[in-house]
Amino acid sequence: MILLLSIFLLYPHKYEITCAEKSVVVEAERVELQDYIPLSSIAELIDLNYVLNNRTQRLTLTGGGHKAVLIANINIMGFDQNYVNLPFGPVYINHDIYFPLGEVIDIIGSRFDRLIFIKEIKEVPLIEKITTFTRGDTTGLKFTWSKPIGYDVQFSLKNTVIEIDGKYQKKKLKKRGAITRIKLIPYNTYTRIELSLKGVNSYIQRDDEVLFYQRKRTKIKLIVIDPGHGGIDPGAVGRTGLYEKDANLSIARYLRNYIRDSLKIKVIMTRNRDVYLSLKQRTNIANHHGADLFLSIHCNSTKKKRAQKRGIETYFLSEARTNEERAVAARENASLKFDGIKPTDEVSFILYDLAQSSFLEESNRFAEYIQESAEKLLNIPSRGVKQAGFYVLRGAFMPAVLVECAFISNPREERLLRKKSFRKKVAYCIYRGIKNYIEDYERRLNN
Repeated sequence: MILLLSIFLLYPHKYEITCAEKSVVVEAERVELQDYIPLSSIAELIDLNYVLNNRTQRLTLTGGGHKAVLIANINIMGFDQNYVNLPFGPVYINHDIYFPLGEVIDIIGSRFDRLIFIKEIKEVPLIEKITTFTRGDTTGLKFTWSKPIGYDVQFSLKNTVIEIDGKYQKKKLKKRGAITRIKLIPYNTYTRIELSLKGVNSYIQRDDEVLFYQRKRTKIKLIVIDPGHGGIDPGAVGRTGLYEKDANLSIARYLRNYIRDSLKIKVIMTRNRDVYLSLKQRTNIANHHGADLFLSIHCNSTKKKRAQKRGIETYFLSEARTNEERAVAARENASLKFDGIKPTDEVSFILYDLAQSSFLEESNRFAEYIQESAEKLLNIPSRGVKQAGFYVLRGAFMPAVLVECAFISNPREERLLRKKSFRKKVAYCIYRGIKNYIEDYERRLNN
């Protein structure tokens, strides 16, 4: 038993490290039951200058205007003009500095403003069977495997894509029900399925099946609240250092509590702590759970110092009508850089799917109710309902809005955003708008 355990501990683990569109496979070294990976490979991947003194075992990493200094077996890293305490020190192996795998993202990636993904390379699981089926008024795909395999659904009527982390030997699947075209593409480590669909506008993802269906008008049962930014993406930063991501999360938590306590409606938060989520992941959460409403919480910002803008405004997804609307969308879409995606012209984000366009009228109405509530309840200006190409609203197959709660770039409103009482008041204002919209929606539903 001891011999088997020793062999297991010595067995090298391999990891695929990804940043932007580049990736590298590294072999880890086991040190005191932890995996350590070579920083030379990480530095090359994320475009850092790597200088190692093999005599002193001192490593210098530079890039993007930042400088880090590490010394083997020392639990302190020099970073710019500061020092960072490390939970575990780097080690010197094979003429390289190795760093604890679990600390690479937070300590190296975040400080050099790089979004790093790490995935252990394991034996690729096999998919035993994939079948298409109809069940009542739904069309679905059923997966059969000996152990559950992870998969991702990117939903769109024009080209829905399902990517499964497993191998499938067969190359053909049958069209059925709402599926008008289906193509299976096998790869070495995953399987890709491309679909075209007709007569559906929503989907449900389960452990071993995906169901596509036509969502019909019904009561509001589930709301997804999305606190914008988070983790390595701070959003806008106020003049005295308030991070937008923190204000967004605080307001979203108060809003969640108002909805749960007063409306008795289920609420899901895309994030409930300071973590990074891609813009795509946020709407995927809403689609995955079949949300009835999607609401993204943000704070506004402007670089114009002379004309200090103030107030709250609510956006829905449509083509921007003014340069100001385009500027706000461009700022929020800038978070795409953390996913290695270059934001293109915002028009390309708009009306990309007929199913989504069917929710635009309701999204507009939803935004109007929030702004009406702001005019009555807040002592900051109501800047009205606006429209622009926000990527985070793209692909939300339900009424969806983005609220810019106040201008964090305005010193007066930054001071307000720091106050618990003001954040609660903003949350209550949005809650009242949601409540009034739901009452109107259900009244129209029953007529």
